[in-house]
Amino acid sequence: MGGPCRIAEPGKPHTRAPPCTDNFQVRKFMFDGREWESVEQCYQAMKFNDRSIQEKLRSIKKKEGDKDSKHGMDVWNEGQRYKSVRKDWDAVKVEMMYRANLAKYMQHRDLQEELLSTGHVEMVGAPSTGWKLKSGATVNWSFWNGRIQMRIREELRPEGEQKQDLVDSLVKEFEAAGVGSCCAGFVWVCCSMLQQFGAAAR
Repeated sequence: MGGPCRIAEPGKPHTRAPPCTDNFQVRKFMFDGREWESVEQCYQAMKFNDRSIQEKLRSIKKKEGDKDSKHGMDVWNEGQRYKSVRKDWDAVKVEMMYRANLAKYMQHRDLQEELLSTGHVEMVGAPSTGWKLKSGATVNWSFWNGRIQMRIREELRPEGEQKQDLVDSLVKEFEAAGVGSCCAGFVWVCCSMLQQFGAAAR
């Protein structure tokens, strides 16, 4: 579910990663030509092809005095109400979560710096939900939320500062899950976003 990722360091199993790694974090960004309050809100809306359902989810705003976690649970609960989930959702959900996170980071330079401050350490997501693949294997968001943050972190670095063995292993994991194509052309995507929203972060 929501909450920042954890730093997977020996002897420090419960060290929290920065708030930017929380999909429930409320930091507005543009995706699909529309503004979203959080990655979770965007992700839940993208489960549906029905634009009216997307807009119902997008209309949920963080109320004054509420924590980000409250808003995150509000949009999560709303996303469970509808049965018309797109048929290919299990095949594209990791890619969609990646893209929503990418959009958030590319529009907030301070969040990029916050993520990069974690160095090269492994991250795992907070306890969360999972799903089954056609093969019967169980996949959990605790694993993928960490991997998404780690992949974006490495791709944000100048090429000379990347740990190539880590990049290669992450690429293989994404490709094995059938979502490797979502990261192709990363530099082009980033440049396009920066041109659209400007280099200055909010």
